[in-house]
Parts: sequence; C-alpha cells; structure tokens
Amino acid sequence: MSRRAYRGVALAALIFLVVQVGALALVPTFFEQGYQTVEDPSDPTNSLLYIGAIIAMTAFMLAAFKYDLDQLIRLVIVFTSGLLAWYVFAALVPSALVAVGLSAAVALALLVYPEWYVIDAAGVLMGAGAAALFGISFGLLPAIVLLSVLAVYDAISVYKTKHMLDLAEGVMDLRIPVVLVIPTTLSYSILGDEFARDANEVSDGGNATDGGESAAAAGSDTEAET
Repeated sequence: MSRRAYRGVALAALIFLVVQVGALALVPTFFEQGYQTVEDPSDPTNSLLYIGAIIAMTAFMLAAFKYDLDQLIRLVIVFTSGLLAWYVFAALVPSALVAVGLSAAVALALLVYPEWYVIDAAGVLMGAGAAALFGISFGLLPAIVLLSVLAVYDAISVYKTKHMLDLAEGVMDLRIPVVLVIPTTLSYSILGDEFARDANEVSDGGNATDGGESAAAAGSDTEAET
C-alpha cells in the first residue's frame, strides 16, 4: 500500500474516532436536555420501529432514484444533516440562535459547496449526533436486537438482493454525507469528479472518473467510506 493510501486510512480512522468520542461526549448533555426518542429505552420493541423506519427510507430512496427524483433525496438528507447538526450545536453553544445559525450554515454549505471536507464535516456532526441519540434511546437488549437484525439485513441487501449497491450508486453523484470521501491528496476536489454508475464497478469497490483522478482502489486519490 502506498504512502498516500496509508494517509487515507489514517484519516478514515481519525474520522471514526472523532465520531465515537464526540458521541460519548454528547450523551450526558443530550440526556439532560431530554433528547431521548422513546419513553422506555429498555423495551425491545423499540428496535422494530427503527428497523421499519430504515426499510421504509431505503424503499423511498430506491423509488426516488428509479423515477429520477434524485434532488428530492438530496434535500431530505441535507435537511436531516442540518437537524442533527442543530442537536449537536444546541448541546455545545449556550445561545439557541447561534445553534440554529450554525446548523443552517451546515445545510447551506452542503447545498452550495459540497466539497469533500464539507461532506465529511457534516458527516462527523451527523454521526456523533445520531450515535448520541441512539445511545440514550436504546438499552442493552434493544441495541443488541437492532444491531443483530441490521447486520443480517446489511448482508442480504449487499450480497443477495444487492439493492444496497444500487443505493450506493445513486448517492455518489448527490455529494451528500451518506458516503464520506477520504482523499489521499489535498489537491483532490469532489466537485469536478464524475462517478461511474456501473453496478459491477461499485460492487468491486471502485469509482471510475474522468481523467482517473479518483478511485477507491489503493494508490488512488480518494476512497469512499460508508
């Protein structure tokens, strides 16, 4: 593996660490402010609601891609990014107005200038906020049930039905923080990238681009992390 690829792996590991540490830091404040999304975190049936919501959202996104409603998905994800960013900023800054302004800035940046570092920064905020909400809303048993079912669902959706690959194809061109971009050169710009829309290339883990500036293979300029 090249030195640039090692830097990419290091950045991916750093992003993962920041999300986890950030989520743990947010949990006490989220709990104090009453952000818990369910009445009884120990109820295993809470997992079923989340599983149903995930399946419904996946079906909605696949249908939207099929009927060329890609921009609708982009708006939904950008709005969700702003909402989760508000949860995070509301826990960190004393002024509600400042929290709203910062979260709006995140959403606006994703709309007007979705460069890779904007996407990754929004992804970190979303990941930390969502993980913290997850942490205060699920007890041990519901969490185990949810993660076990999602692991099975993930395997089926990738290796059996392969609809998750179709979903990955669709979101790449939208430049939203559903797929994070891990560059191995600072000169890389996602704004000028044209991603391949071929299912075989996605399943192989590669992205073909104009000029070959970005691909998910070792030694390339970028790697995508889901």
